[in-house]
Amino acid sequence: MITKTYEPGSGIGKTGQTLREFGERQNVMNQKLNEQYEALHMRCEVLAEHLGDALARIAELEAALTALQKEQELNIRRFSRCAADLDRAEAEIDRLRLTSKLNTNAIDRLTKGGAPEEDDAEET
Repeated sequence: MITKTYEPGSGIGKTGQTLREFGERQNVMNQKLNEQYEALHMRCEVLAEHLGDALARIAELEAALTALQKEQELNIRRFSRCAADLDRAEAEIDRLRLTSKLNTNAIDRLTKGGAPEEDDAEET
């Protein structure tokens, strides 16, 4: 980038001298502004590179998060199936307990009901 905007030339009297001083100050300011611009430009390039790296990392994390969400959904479905199986098993155990209790009571009734008849048979 061209930073020199003033080229010294001849002028008339004090006007020439003042113009020359102003031009030289302007050239110095242009040089400083150019240096700042270059530094900012380099910083922007570095930041753009960091931004690219950050975006790539974000994409990786999003992919990992999606995979974890799918795995979690699968685990929830598996857990739901296990819970349903457990509910069915508990219901079956309750049914078997009731059946066993009813059978035991029936056997007791039959046994107790049959015993007095045997006692009556022995007395005769």
